[in-house]
Amino acid sequence: MLQVDDIRAGYDRLEILQGVSLSVAPRQIVGVIGPNGAGKSTLLKTIFGYIRPFSGRIALRGEILNGYRPDKVMRQRVGFVAQANGLFAEMTIQENLLLGGYSIGNTSAVRHAMEEVYERFPLFRERRRQLAGSLSGGEQRLLAIARSLIIKPELLLLDEPSAALAPRFIDDVYATLRKLNAQGIAMLVVEQNTGVILDVADRVFVLEMGTNAFDGTPAELLADDRIRRLYLGSEAA
Repeated sequence: MLQVDDIRAGYDRLEILQGVSLSVAPRQIVGVIGPNGAGKSTLLKTIFGYIRPFSGRIALRGEILNGYRPDKVMRQRVGFVAQANGLFAEMTIQENLLLGGYSIGNTSAVRHAMEEVYERFPLFRERRRQLAGSLSGGEQRLLAIARSLIIKPELLLLDEPSAALAPRFIDDVYATLRKLNAQGIAMLVVEQNTGVILDVADRVFVLEMGTNAFDGTPAELLADDRIRRLYLGSEAA
């Protein structure tokens, strides 16, 4: 589905990604882990079109995405959930969901998609007039995920969905992601919480200083002594 080949990208002349390659097959959950500053978030932003790559190739179902703006990437049915959620705190739940369909350009289609989202998240239907900023951190993360579903994505890019959440909300978020994946949505997930991503991912990529350091299954990562000790600590031995 998604193929990233030898991508180099960064900010102005500062190259953060130095030849990163990875792939996501249909219906897969693929995790990306690594230390702070390794380029994980930069990778997602480059795939989604916020950052134009210096070189390399990004393809979705064989279609080259290099140079696409985020709205055009969304029209390829790719959703993005930022670490900071990107919600409008002074707008209602319903208004935030409506904004998730701005790239569709068809009011009827957006309304239909919202009904499907409300079926998945009945709590948001009941509280649709509540301000997004009054939700708990976990509820805001779920709302950001719900908003990304308005375009009916085949692929979701998620940047640290567990960040700053209490354990019970992390469980809620990942239970939701599991359900969405079971319904056919592929996912590329950047995550600092290695325990939770290793529990759900089909495949894991490790980035180190903007380059690939590991590519394999969670079981293969746990069997790699160097990678396990570097990124999971000695207690994972």
